[in-house]
Amino acid sequence: MDELDPVFSAVAAYFGVLSEPTRLKIMHALCQGEKTVNEIVAESGATQTNVSRHLALMHRHGVVARRKQGTQVHYSVADQTMVELCRSVCNRIASTIDERRPLRKQLLRLIPPAARKRAA
Repeated sequence: MDELDPVFSAVAAYFGVLSEPTRLKIMHALCQGEKTVNEIVAESGATQTNVSRHLALMHRHGVVARRKQGTQVHYSVADQTMVELCRSVCNRIASTIDERRPLRKQLLRLIPPAARKRAA
């Protein structure tokens, strides 16, 4: 198994990008289209410093793309697999929660209607 250690480390690092709630909020904002840092800050409720730090990590891992336009930096989703993974996990969690519970309703709001397969 030692020869697979680098593979497992790479997979763990990939999943690690999603292991922080602020990064999930950022992904949610970017799923709706390209945004500036200021727009992401407004949608996520996090500070600009915190958002910038998370965006830098997400960019290093290839999850988000960025482009500069004048003084503004625009971010977008670069790895659609990450979006699908987030939606699958939200679907899975929502499908195990009683539909009367508020958390289920909140999770389902994160998933576009077309992607709500097993959760509904």
